[in-house]
Order: sequence, then C-alpha cells, then structure tokens
Amino acid sequence: MKSLFLKFFPLVLIASLFLASCSPSLPAAPIVVLVPSTTPEPDAASIASQSDDVWDRIVANNKIVVGTSWHYPPFSTIDPNFQVVGFDIALIEEIGRRLQIPVEIQNYAFEGLPGALQINQIDLAVAAISVTPERASQMSFSPIYYVNETAILARNDALVTTITDFNQLAKFRVGVQRGTTYESMAQNLLVDTGLMNADKLFRYMQTDEAVRDLIENRIDVVIVGQATASYYGSRQDLRVAGKGFEQQNLAIAMRAETPRLKAEIDRVMDEMLIDGTILGFIQQYIQSDLTGILSTPLAPNPSISTPVSPVPTVDPPVCVDGMKFIADVTYGDNNMKNPPYVSPEEGFVKIWRVQNTGTCTWTPDYQFLYAYGNVTAAQMSGQPLNIPTNVAPGQTIALSVTLIAPKDPLTYQGFWQIENAEGQRFGQTIWVAVTTLADQDNPVATGQPSGNYCTVTVAAPKNSVKALSNFSTVWEVRNLSGYDWRTDSVDYQFISGTKMHKQAGYDLTQTIKDGESGQIIVEMVAPGEPGLYGSTWTIVSGSRTLCVLYVTITVTAK
Repeated sequence: MKSLFLKFFPLVLIASLFLASCSPSLPAAPIVVLVPSTTPEPDAASIASQSDDVWDRIVANNKIVVGTSWHYPPFSTIDPNFQVVGFDIALIEEIGRRLQIPVEIQNYAFEGLPGALQINQIDLAVAAISVTPERASQMSFSPIYYVNETAILARNDALVTTITDFNQLAKFRVGVQRGTTYESMAQNLLVDTGLMNADKLFRYMQTDEAVRDLIENRIDVVIVGQATASYYGSRQDLRVAGKGFEQQNLAIAMRAETPRLKAEIDRVMDEMLIDGTILGFIQQYIQSDLTGILSTPLAPNPSISTPVSPVPTVDPPVCVDGMKFIADVTYGDNNMKNPPYVSPEEGFVKIWRVQNTGTCTWTPDYQFLYAYGNVTAAQMSGQPLNIPTNVAPGQTIALSVTLIAPKDPLTYQGFWQIENAEGQRFGQTIWVAVTTLADQDNPVATGQPSGNYCTVTVAAPKNSVKALSNFSTVWEVRNLSGYDWRTDSVDYQFISGTKMHKQAGYDLTQTIKDGESGQIIVEMVAPGEPGLYGSTWTIVSGSRTLCVLYVTITVTAK
C-alpha cells in the first residue's frame, strides 16, 4: 500500500449466516459482503508523523502484548497439546508478522480486558470483541474483521421451536456469558422489560459452562455468536434454533488516544482484508465451504473503520482492577512443556506469585476462584480463596490453594481468576498443571518452594495432627538474599490458606545472616474436621517478599 493516490479498497465484512448441518432449512454458507470505502490510503510518512505512548512502548520492547480469552471457540481455544489456537490467534500472529514485531499472547478474564488496556498492561485486546457504542466511547477499534450474528443454541431433543423473535426466549431458561453483548441483550430486552423473570437468566463465566448446563438440561437455550454456535453444534447433540436478531461487528480493541498504534493496525488489516488472508482464516477456522458467497456491494463506508452510534461520555470508574502473573512458586510446568507428576489422589499446595497492577486496593472481599479447565476434574477439589489481606497497587502477594490430584491417569490444567467485591473478574487468568501419568519425562514435584532469596524445609510437624490439637509449625530457612535479615526490619506473616495460626504476624526473633539458616516457628491449632489443610506465610522486609513458606497438615479425628 505504497501508492499516495486516493482509491477504493474493499473492507471485507463476513457475516456468519451458516448453521450446523442438522438444520437444513437454514443457509449453510456464510455471506461475505465487499464494502467499498473512500478512505485515503495512509502513506508511510503520514503514519510516521503520528505517535503515542503505547506504540512507543511496543517499539522499545520489540513486543506486542495481546490480551485474549482462551476459552471461546472457534476464535480461541486450547488444543490437546495445550497450545492456544483459533481465528483470533491466527489473526494477531499474522499482524505481528507483517509488522515484524513479536507477539506475546496472554490469557485474561474477558470482562477484565478493557481495564487491562486502560492500565497499559496489554497493548491490544483480541477476543471476538463486538463493537458497541459503550465500548467505542472507552476504546479505539481496528477495522471490522468479522460480522457475527446472534444465535440461539438448543438441544436436539428439546421442545424449543425455531426462534424467529427474540421475545420468544422469555419462556425459557436462558444462558449467557458474563460481560458479553449477549448478556446485555438478554438483560435489556427480556428482564428489564418484564418479559422474563431475572431468575431465568443464567450468567456464566465461560460459554463452555453454559453449553455443559444446556447438554445436562439445567437450562434450555444459550445465546452466543453464530460461529460459536456452529462450533458446538457440530461437536455436540445441539442445534441452532434461531439466528439473526442483532449483528456483532468484531474488531481488535486498543486504548483510546493511540493514533499511531491504530494507524499501524489499520494499515496491515486493510492489506489482509484485500489480499484474502482474513477470508482464508474464516475458511480454516469457521466455515470450510465458501460456496454461495455473495458479492453484492453496499453503500460506501465513511472514513472511519468501525462506525457506531454516539453515546454520552461515561464517567470513568474510581479505580481500575488489574492483576499480573509473576511466577510459579510451586509446581511450575515450564509453560506446559513439563507438568510435574503428582501421585493420584495425593494432596498438594499450588502457589503463585502475582502483582496488583491496577489502581484499586484488593481487600479480603476479593476472591481467587477456579474458572475452567481442560477437563471437569481439573478443579482438583480447589475451593475459592478470599484474599487474606489488603494488597495495595504495585504490591505482590503469594496465592495458594490446596488441591488433590485426580485418580485418573491424565494431564490436568486448571485455570484460576480473581474477582472483586462486585463480582467482576479481572486480570490475567493463571493456571495450575500436573500429571498423574507416571512418565520419566515429567519431573517429580518436590512441593516445598524455593525462591530467589531462600531455601526452605519443613522441620515440623512430621506426622499428622489430631483435630483441635495444638502444634508448632517449624521451617528451617536459609537466607540467600545477599544481606542479613535483622529483627528490626524483617517480619513473617500469614497470607493465605486455612487460618490455623494463633497470631497472624510476627517479628523475626533472631537475625539470620546472609548464607546462614534459622528457624521460623508458628504456633497453630488444628481444624476440627479431619482432612488436608494448607497454610502459606511470607518473610517480608517492607514491601519486598524475601521468602514464601507453606505447610500441608493432615488432620485426623480426635
């Protein structure tokens, strides 16, 4: 696109108007509409004259950090080899290739993507995001790369008739994914109008959860995009009971007021729309048979790529939540290359170190929860965890959950997210992965963490303890920090797990010199019920975490 002349170029708007093969009365092929545009081609000089801090950061780091949500097929999903694949993944990787800048794809809670853009934790958001007036008032968007239709997914054996009017859904139990335009449609058109009781609208963190409940007859229909409905319909005993209602224009989101970044993304996406690359992705990931394509032109498009109706300016939130993954403290898997082995039905404690990257302080009203996994058993008996203490913006904390490896021989990957006091999830989605397949290529998990500043062994208790009994937990800690841990500047404190302690924080009772070892002792009381319990503590100096300590206790009946 080096020409300086004004010319027309096609903006490919692909409408997913196809259904699963089980619905022969409805069209099986997508409609692709070529829309002429009168936008002048940007030349290299005009683009280079623009600048913004996000593009400058991308150039300085030689990396585009992309936030997406890994659980919305066919746009993104995890394959059997634990690699993220799909339409959106192929799209952003091709954009990076054409810009000659590496792309780093990170997994996020879908409803937390706008916040991650706002606090500059990611550069782009690519997650089948629909352009809406509200979103357009908060973010910038690329050219539209796919036009999705709203679809109604139902079981093949259900009594749900063909849905031709959205209001017909009022008599059914309806499932939607939280944070999506489909949730807004159901709320605004069905619940707020009084057509449907609020208790008949079921909101899920992941579309897969809604589909599972649909299959198990807990709900009657799921509202999703046409492409996703067709994906599930071709793999499950499901059908598309209706389509249309509202079009979803999908585009890449970026922070507002990023003219250079938007110009660069628009430039390469225009190329991909013209040369058929995006059409090829549609054929690969959404609809292999492209027969019956219509090329009827529409009226010329104005000079903006993604026109939407104006909306009043939305007052910004008082603060924005954010969370960044720092490190696996225990049971690291080398990015799924070597999930550690854990014996079937054996308990273990997974610990992550994360950072509050937002502008809100996390409080004990925030929760750390299981979100989804590669199989149902990937939850591994993990339970929600309240954030144990206030975590100010910029601070880090170790989050730990006590888990039990499933008995079936398999590799398990379970994903966890943080939720604020209002029930909104945000930040990176992090995972725990273990295998119960005995394999010499998989390292045996040792359990006890060792960080950059210490090594730790648990000296006591060595055996199980009886319910409600008093006991001492003793860690032998070697200081590898490069300086002495002094009693007037170093403390240790409880951060997560079961509250078995009598006191939540202690001053260091002895100076532990660099390279030497000392004991950390906490007096505890066993819970009243038999079971496996975990408790995590940290040695800190001001806001710096020096060492993470944890203990797993087996409690027996009195």
